[in-house]
Amino acid sequence: MARRFQREAYTVGWVCALPIELAAAQEMLDEEHEDLEQDENDGNLYSLGSIGGHKVVLACLPAGQTGTNSAAVVAMQMKATFKGIRFGLMVGIGGGVPSEEVDIRLGDVVISQPVQAFGGVVQYDSGKATPSGFERTGSLSAPPPILLSAVAKMRANHLRRRSNLSKHLSKFSRIPEFTRASAGPDMLFKAAYDHAGGRLCETCSADQRVTRQPRESEDVVIHCGTIASGNQVMRYGTTRDTVSAELGGVLCFEMEAGGLMNNFPCLVIRGICDYADSHKNKKWQAYAAGTAAACAKEVLLVIPPGEVAKTRTVQEAIAPTKRLRAPSYYIPFSRNPRFVGRIAELDALTQKLFVNKESQKVTLVGLGGIGKTQVALKFAYSVKDSRPEYSIFWVPALSLESFEQACGEIARTLRIPLAAGDKEDVKELVRQYLSAKRAGKWLLVVDNADDMEIVFGAGRSKGVADYLPEKEDSLIVFTTRHQEVAVSLTGSDVVELEKMDGKEAVDFLEKSLIRKDLLRDDAITTKLLVELDYLPLAIAQAAAYINTNKTSISEYLRLLGSTEQDIISIMSKEFRDSTRYKNTASAVATTWMVSFGQIRKYDAVAADLLAYICCIEWKAIPRSILPIVQPEARMMGAIGTLCAYQFVVKRENEDTYDVHRLVHLATRIWVDQRGSMAETREMAVVHLTQVFPSDDYANRELWREYLPHAIRLCNDKEQEGLEVRYELCLKVGQCLWVDGRVREAVAWLEESYYWRKSHLAEDSPGRLLSQHELAAAYHADGQVRKAVELLEHVVAIRKEMLVEEHPDRLASQHELAVVYQADGQVRKAVELLEHVVAIRKEVLVQEHPSRLASQHVLAMAYQADGQVRKAVELLEHVVAVRKEVFVEEHPSRLASQHHVLASAYQADGQVRKAVEMLEHVVAVEEKVLVEEHPDRLTSQHVLAMAYQADGQVRKAVELLSRVVAVRKKALVEEHPDRLASQYVLAMAYQADGQVRKAVELLNYVVAVKRRVLKEDHPSRLISQRMLAFWCQVDA
Repeated sequence: MARRFQREAYTVGWVCALPIELAAAQEMLDEEHEDLEQDENDGNLYSLGSIGGHKVVLACLPAGQTGTNSAAVVAMQMKATFKGIRFGLMVGIGGGVPSEEVDIRLGDVVISQPVQAFGGVVQYDSGKATPSGFERTGSLSAPPPILLSAVAKMRANHLRRRSNLSKHLSKFSRIPEFTRASAGPDMLFKAAYDHAGGRLCETCSADQRVTRQPRESEDVVIHCGTIASGNQVMRYGTTRDTVSAELGGVLCFEMEAGGLMNNFPCLVIRGICDYADSHKNKKWQAYAAGTAAACAKEVLLVIPPGEVAKTRTVQEAIAPTKRLRAPSYYIPFSRNPRFVGRIAELDALTQKLFVNKESQKVTLVGLGGIGKTQVALKFAYSVKDSRPEYSIFWVPALSLESFEQACGEIARTLRIPLAAGDKEDVKELVRQYLSAKRAGKWLLVVDNADDMEIVFGAGRSKGVADYLPEKEDSLIVFTTRHQEVAVSLTGSDVVELEKMDGKEAVDFLEKSLIRKDLLRDDAITTKLLVELDYLPLAIAQAAAYINTNKTSISEYLRLLGSTEQDIISIMSKEFRDSTRYKNTASAVATTWMVSFGQIRKYDAVAADLLAYICCIEWKAIPRSILPIVQPEARMMGAIGTLCAYQFVVKRENEDTYDVHRLVHLATRIWVDQRGSMAETREMAVVHLTQVFPSDDYANRELWREYLPHAIRLCNDKEQEGLEVRYELCLKVGQCLWVDGRVREAVAWLEESYYWRKSHLAEDSPGRLLSQHELAAAYHADGQVRKAVELLEHVVAIRKEMLVEEHPDRLASQHELAVVYQADGQVRKAVELLEHVVAIRKEVLVQEHPSRLASQHVLAMAYQADGQVRKAVELLEHVVAVRKEVFVEEHPSRLASQHHVLASAYQADGQVRKAVEMLEHVVAVEEKVLVEEHPDRLTSQHVLAMAYQADGQVRKAVELLSRVVAVRKKALVEEHPDRLASQYVLAMAYQADGQVRKAVELLNYVVAVKRRVLKEDHPSRLISQRMLAFWCQVDA
């Protein structure tokens, strides 16, 4: 059974970059130990064991994350978790640099050793561009003396033939991949000759190989000298040799050691698996990893474990040998025991400040309540644990007063002497002290730097930034909600904090709840987190409510899904949290009030936009739906402000925005508390009514984007007395009708009509328009009797108040005739249309669209009345006129040809003529209209019916199948046109002998019509009767 030891017992840290290197290292262990409990703040996974009495910790870089940065992160986490580590080993594979001076072969081992100016490892890609070329900067520490002494002793043993390398390598005999035999031939090509092809250089020219003397044996040869480390793979022979020459001759290229040497004292050991050129492949990697691991074991075996125990730990070794003063700490919060996750953000801070050392100041930016303070707190304590040479201080920038108070606490901590009477500015004293060399290294956290005036001052007044110390070896981390503040403070050195991922959120909720059993239902838990949008503060608030009220997650969800007042109540409820500032908002809704106030103070236009947005839907907000602000630059600035606070997020590659759902709710609370909700709602309704497009097909994409927002406003019962609301209801109804959502259209058109009926005069144009549109929707919904009654009333009113030739009077008579025909009153329809046509013939020119439209509809009525010859003659006239005044592809010209004339020809027995005309129309429309255009689809639909009438059933089925497929993608399930094409396709299937298919499709059509059409709707009744008949046939 594996033994278990305390973390402090492990003294050697062994880091690998690849799984194959870790496997080799594990094979070298004399004994494997039991795993220890995982530290939640450490992303590494460790293998534990011992070699020659040394207790060894093995860690591998995360899969796919090679390079100096990743190695540094793994090493730092290792030394923070295993505080007893005395030194490290970086063991793995590398690319050799063959030269006349050093005969390096594949499978050899290279060990880092100081040579001239270099300490054993040089980061060759670290530096800066200068007028004279690339200048390498910085230096890397040499390996610890105890390891260099061990290398010397090991090499002496090697020379005396007392090496045990062969014995160690024999452990790999049971793993074929790690044996020398599996590696294959050792081929070195000339530096200037690039790889020609083949995984193993099969097509590379043998003439370009370098001829070398064969070695006397296959024993591993060890070389010591400089190793070049960088963040990119060295893959060209000429570049390899150039860089090596610039550095005075290196033995090996690799990608990890440069991130370790200064912060994790170690020895680098590399097995040569290729020659750092374009001919590299993976055949030698396993064997090279094995030789490196065996060599590392040899090094450890010459070091007495007792000597290691006498040396300093890694933490002690990297601390300054002469500290000017002991570190000091002022962190006003204790550690947060509920903190979880955020590994990527913490790693990003570590990379920027400690690994790459590319900056001294970094800003954490994110939405209020996203967890910035908690991430900064976690980072501060991790620095305290892993870097004891750093003092750590914390100041809030909520106000200049809170900042000054914190400076006073820091002054007391540092024992900064104050002048008599404390008249000196403590902020300035702290700045001066921390800027001086005697202060040593420090990390300063400036939290809640949200207000531009507080941070940067206004006019002659100083801000927090004016009192911040500057020192070469010290660091500052800011937190802010405001992107502009972040960029102003640290430029591009910004770490953006997003909402938690699913696992982090579940873990945080679990740590926050008293009753862990509440999380047994994964579906309910996930639903809660989705409702809270994975926002940490909202999760903490929910947990506090559930804990306090001893309720369940389901009950909390019920409250979130109830009335807006219930939601406001629970989202505004404050709760105690020891990791937050006293006397500041802890409720998620109220914490944003501060930001809303700042926006109102500095950018009134942005505040007005946010108030408008809280009245419409919170997602998919088109830029065009927002109130217009002039000039455009001012509008862009206002949107930029909202995006800077992370309240509004712009979708990638779209002029569309989303608002955090809880922000949307909190904004409504804020607007309501300011007493301006009624005014804001009215402004929103008025604006949206003005910009809402007409129901023309050309506007379909736009009004589809606007509809959810308009419907939300129309659903707001607080606006029921506002007249403009019913104009918006009318527009919504019109567009829903065009989109085939007839039932919804009827509901909104009724809303508009009934209000106008109660509040407007009988002859009011607005009231009559609502009646007219509602009648059309009733007609589409199969409520033909209601449509007739409404239109008869409209016609009667307009007959009294308008002259005979008035366009509105004629339009209502025209529409009434259409409804008469649908109601089976064909004679009435014909009489009324003949009257309309006669009047329009007197007052309108021959080519006027309204005159032609009436003649068009009259022809349809003639056909329905059995007067086919009259219908054909009239339609031929309409087509002739439209042919003269409209271009070939004009919709009106095409409509008269396919909607009526072709079907009239068909009714008159002239089926071939109908087919020819419709084929022409379809051909023209295929050139000028997009695939899903309603007119194009209607023409194809009618042509398919003509094909069937002409006996071309197969053609009818093919064409209708295409129409059905396109309408299925473009139209909602209950759209009349979609159902019509499916119904006709079913008839075509039946005519083609595919009765089973016909029955299945008709079953579907009937099911949809039963759901959306009234029981006595003609279309529903016809489909049901046809289905019953076909079912009998199929039986």
